[in-house]
Amino acid sequence: MGKGGVGVRVVTPPNAQDAAQPEDTSSPSGQEAELPLPYAVSTSGRKEPLPGVQSIFLTGTTIEIIGLQALAGDGRGMLYVPKEKLLKDVQFRGAISDFHPIRDKIQGADCDPVLIKSNPEDLYGDGNNFEIACSRAAADTWEFIEAETVRRQQAAQLAAASPKAAAKAVPKVHRDWLPRPWTSMGSEIEVDEASVRPGRQPIVMTAHRRRKDFHRAFTLTDKDASELWNSSQMECRPFKDPKFDLNRMEQDAAVQAVAELQSRATQATGRRPLPGSSQSVPIDMAEEERTRILHSAQMAGFLGRVQNITESALQQNEVTNIFEDDFAALAEDDGLSGNRKENVISEYQSFTDLLYSKNKVVSAIQWLPHRKGVVAVACTEPLSFSERMEVGGSPAACAILIWNFKDPIHPEYVLEAPVEVFAFQCNPLQPDIVTAGAYNGQVLMWDTSAEEERLAHAKSAPKEEGGEGGEGSVPVVKHTHLSLVDASHHAAVTDLHWLPGITISRDGKAIKVLEDKAKECNFFATTAADGKVLFWDMRVGHNRRKVKKEREDDEVEWKPTYVVTLLSAEGGDLAACKCSFSLKDALKSQFFVGSFDGELVYSDYLKPEAEGGEQGDQSSVVAAHSGAVVMLARSPFFDDILLSVGDWTFGIWKETAHSCPLFLSPFAAAMYTAGCWSPTRPGVVFVGRADGVLEVWDLLDRSHEASMTAAPTSTAITSLAFSPAGAPATAGTRAVQQLLAIGDSLGVLHIMDLPRNLRRRVPNEIKTVSNFLKRELARLDYVAACQPTRARVLKEIQETQKAAEAEKAEDKAEEGVLPGPLPTGEEFDEASEAAYKKMEHDFKVQLGLIKENIPPS
Repeated sequence: MGKGGVGVRVVTPPNAQDAAQPEDTSSPSGQEAELPLPYAVSTSGRKEPLPGVQSIFLTGTTIEIIGLQALAGDGRGMLYVPKEKLLKDVQFRGAISDFHPIRDKIQGADCDPVLIKSNPEDLYGDGNNFEIACSRAAADTWEFIEAETVRRQQAAQLAAASPKAAAKAVPKVHRDWLPRPWTSMGSEIEVDEASVRPGRQPIVMTAHRRRKDFHRAFTLTDKDASELWNSSQMECRPFKDPKFDLNRMEQDAAVQAVAELQSRATQATGRRPLPGSSQSVPIDMAEEERTRILHSAQMAGFLGRVQNITESALQQNEVTNIFEDDFAALAEDDGLSGNRKENVISEYQSFTDLLYSKNKVVSAIQWLPHRKGVVAVACTEPLSFSERMEVGGSPAACAILIWNFKDPIHPEYVLEAPVEVFAFQCNPLQPDIVTAGAYNGQVLMWDTSAEEERLAHAKSAPKEEGGEGGEGSVPVVKHTHLSLVDASHHAAVTDLHWLPGITISRDGKAIKVLEDKAKECNFFATTAADGKVLFWDMRVGHNRRKVKKEREDDEVEWKPTYVVTLLSAEGGDLAACKCSFSLKDALKSQFFVGSFDGELVYSDYLKPEAEGGEQGDQSSVVAAHSGAVVMLARSPFFDDILLSVGDWTFGIWKETAHSCPLFLSPFAAAMYTAGCWSPTRPGVVFVGRADGVLEVWDLLDRSHEASMTAAPTSTAITSLAFSPAGAPATAGTRAVQQLLAIGDSLGVLHIMDLPRNLRRRVPNEIKTVSNFLKRELARLDYVAACQPTRARVLKEIQETQKAAEAEKAEDKAEEGVLPGPLPTGEEFDEASEAAYKKMEHDFKVQLGLIKENIPPS
């Protein structure tokens, strides 16, 4: 091994020639065979790295961090370095790490640790000074070359001194595999899956007896069940469950519904058992025979008997209201059975603050994911655009309130903002980081870790009378970063989403999706009415650049690293209102955007051929609603199913067929202002209205109306947010609980406790909802397939009508009659009635019911 090389293993190079000669490395002529090259040679004679080898340039800082000082400069040798050490360097230093460009190659290496070899001669002419073997075959080749070179040098030195001792002193390289670190190939996962583990903690039961009762005689007796039923010894009393329903599994089986045709006898009468049979034979008669039967007395008598019944049925069909809502008959008049608490949405708690939230609008709500029973609320002034223009520039108390269930009067602390906040979210992997979008288009960021530590310390420390933090004092947290005005949105930020697993280059021209989204979450996206979707990096100091020297503070410029521009159906900037990204699959770059004009845009933020940093492929624009889209959310159970809420309706869309909704609700009594999916039931949707009514739509129960309604407030509902799924209840409440946070236009936060039938999933609900969505998709496909045929038939009918009108006009022109004005509505009805009476009179005359000289009534 050359100087600086450590950790060498003597192995056989993976090629066929060496496998054929495991013990001899000499040529047939007695000379040593040529060693394999440590690099590959292309057809043009240029040196290239071996397959699996990456050429890289390492700076002095990286060499010192990894510990490659012995290989730096003119040093030659190799060194084994664990993959984890290199990946930690990438994770800690990010894109400035020298290993960041080949991070995926290092992760996919089939050997651990990887072998790093110095390249002082710059064999490949790319200016790099090191090589990394990310494959076992390349590392073995390098090791074999190094070991064989050392052996031959030692053998040459001994041969010069003593040829006989050379053969004994320097043995040839043995090609036996030395022990290597164990590499996981997935076997431990199979063993873990095959293992049987208990699904719950074992129940511990302790039975004890007093010592004086030991070895005492006892007698077992029989007792009548009727006596035991009402006695105190009956521990498990039976009860009748009003909500019990026997659920059966569905089975797809085919049966023969019609028996085979056979010639058999049947009983003809039910009076006396007499032998008899019945048989029907079609009658094929001539025209004269049919005329004779139609004019016979028997036919006239039959028609006379059924005349009144037939006329009554025809008149009933004529007066039927074709615009009647048939679904209204399906409404249930009787109330719900069972306990009332199990079917009623009750208010659990409410929060309001006289300074920050009273008489304001709750614009955004989010439950803190790392703290139970804590919810954050952003409140804004209920002002119109003209009113905001009048008071523009004046300071206002704007903050995000952090409410804890333990204190419903005072907020735990507030996040102060210089401008009103309409959207905010916590980082899913670092909940202490909070980002928000302001009314003037800027983006803010807070770091609440210090405040969280203070609260934890105050909770553990003993209470002191007369100390700080008394009643009425609310801690205020200032924002740590604020984006530049000229680089932000030009309109109010209306939505914000974190994007786990997304990495954007420092120059903003390349965006990459990580396979493991649970490791990094540094970027988030914002949208506004200026038609842009901006992607931000929360690591503001990651590409740190000082501003002008005349500024006293050490401020940095925070700008978006990636921009996507969206267009409306008319070609102008899209007035974006809400956006929705796929949070389950980080590899999916398609997203939806809803606008203030009710448009639903389907776009893709990955488009390599885009230039200038503004990328994205806008594939379609659909008119989803007639008003602003107030909510866009993907289903927590089906990632390709989207919920959109706007104007007086809400729709359910499928990503692969987003030209038409799978389901569109009927028009509501008031405008919809908020909506969300149920986190535990895939077929339940919650929608808030402007009159303060909360509608619960259970698509498995009924689709023409809401299954349940509640009125938590008398003013408009502005936002909805569910507590994290599976969160245990706080002290003093039930063990299983699901809470819904509702914000209204008066600044009050209502916490609603949902009943059991809205939080417990029915058996096979996911499969049933999936079948419902598949049926709706098949219906859309059928309608789309029939559209060309219907258009063709309609065109033929219109052409036939035009031809008939033209022919009629020609006939009148030949007769010298000029076409008159079109008949009015009353004249048209009278003409139709007269035509119907004449047709009815001719039919009765043909059947012989009346005589020809009787005029039509």
